[in-house]
Amino acid sequence: MKKFCRVLPLVVLGFLLFTGVALAIGNPEFGATVEDVFVFRSVVETDDQLYFVRYDVGYNATPEEDAEDTWQMALYDSDDNLVATRPLNYYHHNIISIYLTPGEALAWEGTHTVRIMGMPSVFANLTENINMRTRVLAPADYKEFSELGSTLIDQAEILEDDWEITILTTGERLNTTGANFFVKAVPGLGSMVPDIFETTVRPLDVEYTTWSQDYGESLQEHEFTLNTTVPQVNMTETMTDLSDMFGTTYGWGSFWLFGVMYLVFAGAVYAPTRNPAWAIIVAFPLVGGAAWIGMGTEMLTFFLVVLFMVGLVFAIFFILSRFL
Repeated sequence: MKKFCRVLPLVVLGFLLFTGVALAIGNPEFGATVEDVFVFRSVVETDDQLYFVRYDVGYNATPEEDAEDTWQMALYDSDDNLVATRPLNYYHHNIISIYLTPGEALAWEGTHTVRIMGMPSVFANLTENINMRTRVLAPADYKEFSELGSTLIDQAEILEDDWEITILTTGERLNTTGANFFVKAVPGLGSMVPDIFETTVRPLDVEYTTWSQDYGESLQEHEFTLNTTVPQVNMTETMTDLSDMFGTTYGWGSFWLFGVMYLVFAGAVYAPTRNPAWAIIVAFPLVGGAAWIGMGTEMLTFFLVVLFMVGLVFAIFFILSRFL
């Protein structure tokens, strides 16, 4: 058992070494280059920094290993202290960036260093111009946020010519393909400079309903004439005159008259049956009749609410009287 415990760490160490060898891809046949570097400030909040790099890791054939497992962008300050790293998304000619918050930001226009390099855990020996390329920043590499959009469009034009695919629209904006590459290289780019992205306006397919005034017109036609010898005198005019006589509005006058008609009709049913439920039910068609002739239309909804409340109260008392 003790012998097994002594051998086990050696087995684990050998496995780890073997795994490291498996990830040790060869050096790029055409080396690594830093094509362009730009630093922008105040892109998301005041005094933050965005370090943007266009690079080329020139393999003759794309390695089987993912670029994010083997290569990285590294940022060093002017004293050569490592500040941040980020794995590359792709081999060959592409773009990447590192974002620093205001608290992490370096001295503006400082002689900081950007490297495109193989990961030390994968490459045993990192050699300049072979598997690493260094670029020391100069004052001309620093730009204000206002130049971010136009600079990235210029970079997109360079990539488009080299890749021989379309990533820009005729209006000099990133299309869907271009947006995928740039947003992956610069997370949150859409909120930084939304104007560099293609926008599409697509109208919604809406089926419009054609409304008519047939119902309202039919109500006016149904307002029957009270005096056949004077056709101009109809229900509306008659109720208006009566309402003026009693100092009220047409709506309230119609409501009062309709209420009286309802009670009279319901009373006629209740007298022989002594059943209030039947009285309410049988008299209810008067509501439809009033609506059909357009009588008191503006107060008809109010009357229905009142009628509903009366019916609800009756139902409650009816139920309580049966079970209590």
